[in-house]
Amino acid sequence: MTILETLLGDLSTGWRVTDVYVGANWVLSLAQHHTGMQRAGVAAAPHSIAPDARFQIGHYALDVPAEGVAQGLRSPDVTAAAVGLATLNAVHQPDERLLTTDDAADWLAAQCAGRRAAIFGRFPFIDDEIRPRASQVWVFEQRPEGSELDSTAMKTVLPQADVVAITGSSVINHTIDTILPQVSSASTVVLLGPSTPLSEKLFESGIDAMFGVRVENVQQVVNEVVAGNGFQKMSGLKRVALFNTQS
Repeated sequence: MTILETLLGDLSTGWRVTDVYVGANWVLSLAQHHTGMQRAGVAAAPHSIAPDARFQIGHYALDVPAEGVAQGLRSPDVTAAAVGLATLNAVHQPDERLLTTDDAADWLAAQCAGRRAAIFGRFPFIDDEIRPRASQVWVFEQRPEGSELDSTAMKTVLPQADVVAITGSSVINHTIDTILPQVSSASTVVLLGPSTPLSEKLFESGIDAMFGVRVENVQQVVNEVVAGNGFQKMSGLKRVALFNTQS
């Protein structure tokens, strides 16, 4: 079963999407349950939005079943996929008691000490916190710069990696299902970034830890998304982690 199928098959029912905000950097989806409960979720917006994409930058007032919006995660339209993931992140939230506030960079740096790490995504902490500790670091990007690698190197590199860190945005662009099959079963696998879906079902796919966010102040996040701010400047979000305690 693919990651997309796992996530969409684990979607809770009874939710309707009330609002979607698409900004230059982030997407925010607001959902309401038939009991009155309200939730919000975020995901990374694509670098560019096609002129014929269903969602352009702006605010969409909706009243539609969340299941239908979440199915956009399957779409080749990456903006619809981002809105789909933001909706899934709003609707599917694990028990608060299972979450920790471990810092992704600190945890990953400890895991990489003396080990070989493959990292998908240009995370700001790589040079300062990962490279000084790891014995080898490979960084993959869709648009590689400098020593970064593209997907053609995965077949050679991934079987060697002791730690594999994957950006949550890989769910949006559907690359995660090409990455995981090439990862060694002995590797420590982590999914991280604000787009990361915090689903316990992903443990069954070989993921050991997930680092994502929860929306704590909806209005603050609305303001940040509309302003086009980057993640480091965003307020109203709480960074959280979910670990596979059975691994």
